[in-house]
Formats: sequence, structure tokens, C-alpha cells
Amino acid sequence: MVAEPVVSVVIPTRNRPALAVRAVKSALAQTLAEIEVIVVIDGPDIATVEALSAIKDSRVSVIPLQYPFGGSEARNIGIRKGRGEFIGLLDDDDEWSPDKLSRQLELARQSAARYPVVTCRLIARSQITDEIWPARRINPRESMSDYLLCREGSIRQGEGFIQSSTLFVPRALMLQVQFESGLPRHQDWDWLIRASVHSGVEFLWVWEPLVIYNIGVDRNSVSSDRSLMASIKWVNGNRLVSSKARAYFYATQIAARCKTPATFWSVVCNTMRYPRALLIALGLALTPRTLVHSARRRSVLTHA
Repeated sequence: MVAEPVVSVVIPTRNRPALAVRAVKSALAQTLAEIEVIVVIDGPDIATVEALSAIKDSRVSVIPLQYPFGGSEARNIGIRKGRGEFIGLLDDDDEWSPDKLSRQLELARQSAARYPVVTCRLIARSQITDEIWPARRINPRESMSDYLLCREGSIRQGEGFIQSSTLFVPRALMLQVQFESGLPRHQDWDWLIRASVHSGVEFLWVWEPLVIYNIGVDRNSVSSDRSLMASIKWVNGNRLVSSKARAYFYATQIAARCKTPATFWSVVCNTMRYPRALLIALGLALTPRTLVHSARRRSVLTHA
């Protein structure tokens, strides 16, 4: 074990041994050697335990959980076990550039903020193409919910985007602002919105793609009906989401999945104050679902 790791890398995983091994090797390939890699296996998964046991590096520790707690709590468990000053989050299906942590550590050290949160751009990789996200940084007076959710220029995910594998965060902050346990969807957005209003937090960017965000059939998703209700419950229950951000969330995240007149009317009511959001919502809600799904695959439009 590293005596005093500077960064604790936390990787939650379950039932994807090959991806978990690839993620761990990506972390171990960092030019910053003073790290520990904590893999939290979210429930019984002998195949992943065995696959990870083949990695002979004292910096790696594996925490197999007896029961599945969900991705949010798996991250929290790994963060609490960490010993580093900073946390680097890595999803099991993503990869890092070798200099990712060193570049972010350097920027964090230069900051005068109590809690410098460093992110970076990423390569959104699908079977069709590679794209670099996000298109822009958050503006100084812009709320985090508006940055993440208000896609006024385009419905594309990459307009304003921060993904968990890009995050480099003081562990002290992550112990105070934890991931919401049991939240099935929008975990990253939820944490970012809450962290952004925490005292002493400053968001900083390395404006280069240092993460490969692999988009494909292997990414986990919940069923459509359950997913829809989880999305509606989250956006209506989060008081830090602005009314404008909520409108665009309904337009881009709910409209294409609504199946009932009641849900459609809810989409209209929540977007009507913002004409562009309403137009996007009507376009997605009234387009046949097969065409929407096809367009989303072509444009690499995904959900957080």
C-alpha cells in the first residue's frame, strides 16, 4: 500500500469484470504514482472479484459488498474508505488519459479556494463517432442546474456537461456533500448542483479531453417506466433546480418518453413559460419513438 496517497481513485462496479479491470489499469497507468485505487463491488459478484485478484499492485484494494446498495452509495463507501487528500471518480466503463490526475492536481494546488473541484473535457466515444464534450464552460453567473440542463442551442448532451469520471474533488468536500444514496438516475447532476452552492467551492477546468467516456450498450440503464418516474421525482424534488432548468429537463429528458396524456400535459405545463423548451418538448413528444431513438443514437444523445 502507498503510505500516504495524494489521490484516492474510487471505482464502483458490478457484473462487468472486463470493464472493471480496464478501469483499474487506466488508473494505475497515471503519471501520478501517489494514488490508491478502491474498487467497490456493489453486491455479490465472484467473477469481478476473481478478475481483479489478478492485478498484483499493492495500491489496489477491493471492497465487495454483501448487498447491492446502488451506484451512489457504492461511491460514498469508497470515498469514506479513501485516505487521499483528493478523490478521483472513475466509472468502470470509462478510461483516463495517463496525465489526468497530475494535471488536475496541479490546477487544484494553484487555487486559493477551500474546495477546488477540478473537471476536464472528455471524448464521448460511441460506435459511430468520437466527440469532445462539453462545448463550453459554465459562465460565472450561471447556476449549475442551468449549465447542465438548459440546452438552448442544441438538444445535444455535450452543450453543457460534467461527468463523474472527469471529477477531481477534495475528499473533505465529498464527505460533507455525499452522493444521494438510493438515487437511481441523475446522480452526477444531483451531486454537482448541490456541491456548486456549498461554501468554499470553486469549479476549475482543464480545457482538454482527459477522459474517454464510452457510450454503448454496456452502460447500465433502468427500465423505461421506472426511469421516467425516477426522473420526474428527482427534478420536482430538487429545489436547487431553477424553473428554466426544470423546463428544459422536461423538454429533453421527459418529453420523448411520455406515454400517457397526463404525462404529456405535465410536459406542456412545465415548458410553456419557455418557448424554445416547449418547441423542443412538442417535437420530441409528438415524434414516433422509433425515430426519436434512432436520432438519439445518431447524435449520441444520452442521459446522465
